[in-house]
Amino acid sequence: MYKNIMKINLIVHILSSLILLGEAKKFNFNVISIMGDSVSIAVKYGNNIFPLTSSSFPVFTSSIETDNINQYKYVAIDKTGQQIDEENIIRTYSESNVKEIYNRQPKKIEIPKLDEPFKRQYSMGSDKLQSLPNNVIYNVYAKCDEAGYTDLSSFPFIDGSVNTNTVNCTFSIVTPDYHYSSTGNIHVLGYGSRTYRKLSWGIKFDKKFMGRKAVKLRAMASDPTLIREKLSIELYKSVGVPVQEGTYARLIINNDVYGLYLIIDSISSKWVKAYIHGDDKAKLGVSYKMYSCHPSGPFADLKYIDDNYETYRDYGSYKLDEFDELEAKDEPSQWSRLVDFIKLFDNWVKTYDNDTSDKAVEELKKFLNIESLLRMLVVDSLIVGIDNFYLYNSNAALYYNPQRNNYQFIPYDFDQTLIGTKGSPDLDSENFMSDCITWVNYNDNEIFDHFFTKSILKHPQIKKRYDIILAKAVTETYNGNKVHAFVHALADLIRDDVSWNFELINSLNIGYKDSDKNSFVNHFTLQNFEGNIDYEHVGYDGNSYDDANYGIQAFVDARGEKCKAYTANVDTSDNTNISDDYNDVKVPKASSSSSLSFTSNTTRISLLFLLSQFIIYLIL
Repeated sequence: MYKNIMKINLIVHILSSLILLGEAKKFNFNVISIMGDSVSIAVKYGNNIFPLTSSSFPVFTSSIETDNINQYKYVAIDKTGQQIDEENIIRTYSESNVKEIYNRQPKKIEIPKLDEPFKRQYSMGSDKLQSLPNNVIYNVYAKCDEAGYTDLSSFPFIDGSVNTNTVNCTFSIVTPDYHYSSTGNIHVLGYGSRTYRKLSWGIKFDKKFMGRKAVKLRAMASDPTLIREKLSIELYKSVGVPVQEGTYARLIINNDVYGLYLIIDSISSKWVKAYIHGDDKAKLGVSYKMYSCHPSGPFADLKYIDDNYETYRDYGSYKLDEFDELEAKDEPSQWSRLVDFIKLFDNWVKTYDNDTSDKAVEELKKFLNIESLLRMLVVDSLIVGIDNFYLYNSNAALYYNPQRNNYQFIPYDFDQTLIGTKGSPDLDSENFMSDCITWVNYNDNEIFDHFFTKSILKHPQIKKRYDIILAKAVTETYNGNKVHAFVHALADLIRDDVSWNFELINSLNIGYKDSDKNSFVNHFTLQNFEGNIDYEHVGYDGNSYDDANYGIQAFVDARGEKCKAYTANVDTSDNTNISDDYNDVKVPKASSSSSLSFTSNTTRISLLFLLSQFIIYLIL
């Protein structure tokens, strides 16, 4: 009897505790800052301002015990607790611990895919390295060594050469349902891109981020839409050309808020193994980045000079990139594949330059992936890449694929696409949009003679395949309505960040000042963004260094119309790859990421269940 009374008293005590637990009014807040680390965030409800705390910037959290909070907003406070900013959103409280983002409404945007009209050649990812989600904006915070970062951000060039220094940092990358942290380092990217005050950055992580040890943060400083690079990437991907994918990210370094970026893969060994081989343990091979300094050169013309690797190493247009250290232990072996390719192509031209037989094509297939090259050239043509391979043999990597024992080209950097000539002397400003194949040959032999692509496309079998690829791409992938839907979905995703991004250039307090005339600055507006995604032209004025002669949709419509007319009589019934026609390409399994997001009610229900089980145990 005594034991039963004790059990009953214990049950009554537990039930009383449960009732008190159920009646407790605790309001949890969890928000991501998009401001510098000198600014804190507080919750404002009624006339009350309650500061939140941050154990891992840029995330601020806290709980408030009070009678009721129905509506609230977040405010920014300085170190003294004074309010310095207030978001323009009135929020309604719900019992969810999903992170919110300061001054941003939650969005679920479905980004449509562009059509893929060609047989897959490459895996375009692996089970461990898949593309970043298209409809997420990451928040990237880097806390870097102050002296080193100040040096990089103030002097991206040193005596006319690029500043190649790296700076150690700790990184936090967060979304409403994802939080990553790691140490690593940053460096400034590119050459032309570092002439802009809004710099582009490369990051190397010590711990993998979404399967990656390195990413690029592209500033898109010259684009009033912030979409052209992303669209160009999607076009290459849709025709099956391996390309570095990415999505959007907000970037803060130390206390400097840089704005909206495109976070994309770098051509790393891990990326090559995943996207080209579909196997994270595949043999690597070797790649060489190609640079052309237009209009005066040197150009990565792929012309044979001699057998000495040092000739090409010192030429100024080829850079050894990724390679298998076990296979290429010394400098001669590291450069041997470039020399090998140039010699093979030189011999092929000498032997088959005027031979239009199938044998000429068969011999070329033995060492070059013709299909992948033609698909890349087609997209170069559709987007009129004025700093890319078809026009200048630039911004592409030559990769020796050990699995197939042949060579292929990998395009990268698309900040000069879908925009017009930008005054290039190598394009016919009056007629370039009307020509879908020889648009690159306007100033041949005066500046750059396009020896490589002309030697290939003069063969009728190859030219026929180019025309088929162009015909299908322009009607299916480059379809105006589908591109329009893709672009407007991206615009819906980033629209809330557009004005914020453009206005930040005025408050970016780094040593690389436009007032010193040593960096380019564009003061684009939301109106420029809205108009230029469709049909409106953005011209030079007192606020902008760059113009955009075509809106994206205007460019796609005009270029698409001309290329459709050019290919109107092309028979596309035979859509067979001209080379590398494999049937066993590995395709990565779809990722099945699930995040556990418990509400406070869920937690209480779980606790009630556990306690009820304990009560039953006591009774029995």
